[in-house]
Amino acid sequence: MPQGNSRERFDVSRRTLVKSLGVGGVAGLAGCAGGDGTETATDEPTETPTDSTPTPADKEKVQMGGELVATFGADVKNFDPTKQNDTTSSKAFGLVYEPLLATDFGGKPQNVLATSFEQAEEDLTWVATLREGVQFHNGNELTAEDVKATFDRYEGTPRAADVTDWYASSEVTGEYELTIKLKDKYAPLKFSLGGVPIVPKEVADGDLKLTDNPVGTGPYEFVKHEPDSLFRLQRNDDYWFDGSDSETMPEKPPIETVTFRIITEQSAQLAALQGGDVDFINNVPADSYEELKENEEFTVTERTAGGFDLFAYPMSVEPFTNAKVRRGISRLIPRGAIVDTVYKGIGSPAYTPISPLAAQFTSPEFNEQMGEEYTAYNKQKAQAEIQAGFDELGIEAPFETTIITNQNPQRVKWAQLIQESINSTEFFEADLEQFEWNTYVGKILAEDTHEKNQLICVGWSAGWDPDAYVHNLFHTKQFTPACCNFMHYGNDETDQMIDDGLQTYDIEERKSIYQDLMERLVKDTPLAYIRFGKAMNAFASESVKGFQTYPIDSGEFTGVFSPSAEAYTYVDK
Repeated sequence: MPQGNSRERFDVSRRTLVKSLGVGGVAGLAGCAGGDGTETATDEPTETPTDSTPTPADKEKVQMGGELVATFGADVKNFDPTKQNDTTSSKAFGLVYEPLLATDFGGKPQNVLATSFEQAEEDLTWVATLREGVQFHNGNELTAEDVKATFDRYEGTPRAADVTDWYASSEVTGEYELTIKLKDKYAPLKFSLGGVPIVPKEVADGDLKLTDNPVGTGPYEFVKHEPDSLFRLQRNDDYWFDGSDSETMPEKPPIETVTFRIITEQSAQLAALQGGDVDFINNVPADSYEELKENEEFTVTERTAGGFDLFAYPMSVEPFTNAKVRRGISRLIPRGAIVDTVYKGIGSPAYTPISPLAAQFTSPEFNEQMGEEYTAYNKQKAQAEIQAGFDELGIEAPFETTIITNQNPQRVKWAQLIQESINSTEFFEADLEQFEWNTYVGKILAEDTHEKNQLICVGWSAGWDPDAYVHNLFHTKQFTPACCNFMHYGNDETDQMIDDGLQTYDIEERKSIYQDLMERLVKDTPLAYIRFGKAMNAFASESVKGFQTYPIDSGEFTGVFSPSAEAYTYVDK
């Protein structure tokens, strides 16, 4: 999903915005998971980079009740999961809707509404056994009919690919059992299930409109939305979890009310936290990072995030049709300066698309190697590449173009650094334009984006599985407006590598596929990778207890209450 004014990344997935959404392993513009008798690669716990030690709540000290006041950097746009194409909407409903499985803080899929999810003897058949006695917020009991209806209704929606990439059909084989047929082997299956919230079958029948009455099974129920002002949830007192099978979790969510204030400016969020108007912000300004960490009144938690900042080229506009020109521009991007000056050292330069969060498939050494060979800053090599490309196309310098970004202060700053760098050569005269976030999303996801002389600055939010970083951005089936390949990049070879990665269960084989794919993408340079970031939260130390930072934007508030991840937060006011 693209990310907007908050630290969200361009959760670019109309589908992946979605796929990487992350609770399940989905992807998107920031503003996403077997079949041969083996476990999927994602079933095994993975060592993932953690930059601050989680501080789980103490069950013996937990206080029940109270209100947590947090912030969103953009408004909530969509209440229906099949229509959500922004990270904020996914965050907002992460405590309202629940999937069959969800991914914990260590990157391992865990049961939520399912008590088991097992592969049948037949390769492409899986059986989901549901938790009994679960009630939707409208009082109806969850059954296999609801799960089937949820999967089936994704067809033809903006988020169709969340399901249709792997789902062939399903059959209700018991009141609490669903047998699912896959189209083909699908390695990220368990992650992808985390990105499919289960809703009542009445939604598919048209008898219940989620846009008016969002109904899920989660620990919190929707209460109120004041556009551009606040979004409020209240504890679900009929929640299915009772704590009986857990030594660490309380029997119900400790916090009574969760209120999100819509504050688009980072500085205003910080002022609200420091002034005691809010308890929690999710958009820590880089300039204030060290100050907050050193102040005992506040706690700052951070983790290497799933996703990256990117700079994309319009593949149908000369001279950006030429790979030498694209690589040359990429060698003019001062990634080190961006990390140091814009983000105050938070994060690391990115030369490849797969975040260190997916540690089984990449490494810092591989990332540096790809940069050195193809796209790391080198003005001499950059000018040689651009000159060669201009000569091949018969382009006369300087070429006029426009860099576009949304009104995120940090993104604007790094866009300006790129603008200054490419304008320092004789080849380009680049202007810079800024847009309000929702306007910007519509602009860059338009069908003809690749035909416009504009260079896109945005963030991409992904998940635990490597497919979330590449499929929706680079596969030809994801050309805008289907999803997020706004460059309209692609060829049969890269499509095949992406497809092979999805259908391969062996971890080492998948790693080889994705590293070959990354090298091809870096060499072709349909877009330039800028920075791998960190997921960071800051909150009042005295009043917020036990919150853990989830590394993927869409699942940011998993730590408020999640039995499957054994995480909860309470407030002490």
